[in-house]
Amino acid sequence: MTLHHITVLQEVSIELLNIRRNGRYVDGTLGLGGHSAEILKRLQAIQGNTGDGGLLGLDVDHRNIEEAERRLQPFGSLTRTRQVNFRGLHEALQSVGWNTVDGIVLDLGIASSQLDDGARGLSFIHEGPLDMRLDVRLKKTALDYLRTISEDAFTSLLREYGEVRFAPKLSRWILAAVARDEIKTTTDLAMLCERAVGRHGPTHPATRTFLALRSLVNDERGALDDFLRIAPEHLNVGGRVAIISFHSIEDRQVKNAFRSLANNEASPKRFQLLTKKPIVPDDTEMKSNPRARSAKLRALERIS
Repeated sequence: MTLHHITVLQEVSIELLNIRRNGRYVDGTLGLGGHSAEILKRLQAIQGNTGDGGLLGLDVDHRNIEEAERRLQPFGSLTRTRQVNFRGLHEALQSVGWNTVDGIVLDLGIASSQLDDGARGLSFIHEGPLDMRLDVRLKKTALDYLRTISEDAFTSLLREYGEVRFAPKLSRWILAAVARDEIKTTTDLAMLCERAVGRHGPTHPATRTFLALRSLVNDERGALDDFLRIAPEHLNVGGRVAIISFHSIEDRQVKNAFRSLANNEASPKRFQLLTKKPIVPDDTEMKSNPRARSAKLRALERIS
């Protein structure tokens, strides 16, 4: 089965990486290979299939890797892949004999193919089990967490990870329903959210609850914090990192980390912001891909 996903902010993010001859690049969220394919096209145009340049693609979803490898097959030995979360950047680089790289791109969105697969439990549009694991090697599903988390902890999660309105009420209703064994699927949870708080505007009341749960199951905030700490240490001088986020919490994490690095004059490694304000999709891209509407792109360069 061929999977489908439209890459967001592809052209501008690759431009910001400034692809150069013999450059080594990392796509930390390989997905179906959209960003990687464009990086490799440009790299191949500069150096052919020879030289020291290449790309390392990381992803936790083995199905994404399989599909991306088929897509990237024409680039031959320029391509390497690893099934690992981008927080494991250091170990992934060691596994291919690299220490530093010239560019890293992250796209923190979820692939359309993952959202549309009901069996993954990532979206309430399609009924499926309350799983939400992007990496099936993880032991605990969303339902496992709901069966063990306390009401106070779940309320905090909804507030901090999903910026959920009516978090205390939702937490109380959801955990009570789980205890009664009334919630097993994505649609069970979505319908309960709607009953608990009603509809307020065009966004379904379960949307942010799903976001918070998915972040918990996959430790998305922790993984991004780890990456933001590790990645700058692996950039060559002139190396750049570009990150596309889709939620305000992620964007704040990236913005604060990049600003801290750019303003740290005491560090022997100096960095500069390439985007003082985030780059967002234009009207044309948002019309062709509505899921791009919340995307924000920020980039940083190591200058010494």
